[in-house]
Amino acid sequence: MPTPAQGIQVAIWNRSMGRGKHYTTAEIEKRAAEEEKLKRRSVKLKAPAFLREQACDNALKIWKEIVREGTEIELFDNVDARVLANFCRYQALFEEEAQKNFPDRKRLDSYGKQVLAYAEKLGLTPTARARLVIKRANLAQETEDEEMDALMA
Repeated sequence: MPTPAQGIQVAIWNRSMGRGKHYTTAEIEKRAAEEEKLKRRSVKLKAPAFLREQACDNALKIWKEIVREGTEIELFDNVDARVLANFCRYQALFEEEAQKNFPDRKRLDSYGKQVLAYAEKLGLTPTARARLVIKRANLAQETEDEEMDALMA
């Protein structure tokens, strides 16, 4: 099983402790630069209309909490609003089902899988955020290599 992706700060700490992968200084600088590019401009997310309905009160509370925390780390953009709303809806359904005296295990499992899938897509898990940084760093390396090849030709 491959090693899970890690943020550059974790890689730098591992390097200082003499463990983990042995990244070169150039690789660390590229990853740090790509991690910095991943931060988005500050935006004001608006909850979609279906979250503001009476039946989705719990989902709206989750929305407000996640948006507040997500804006601190500049994680979301306006294009993420609908996906984030669906995440909040499934999280609320999961919590409601889990609070029942006799929860339906199949339903609970289904909601849990949906929540995790949306969390991965939104970058709400540490592994998902680290994976985004690595992809961008690799794309930047490929672009740089292509530019060098063009100059050499």
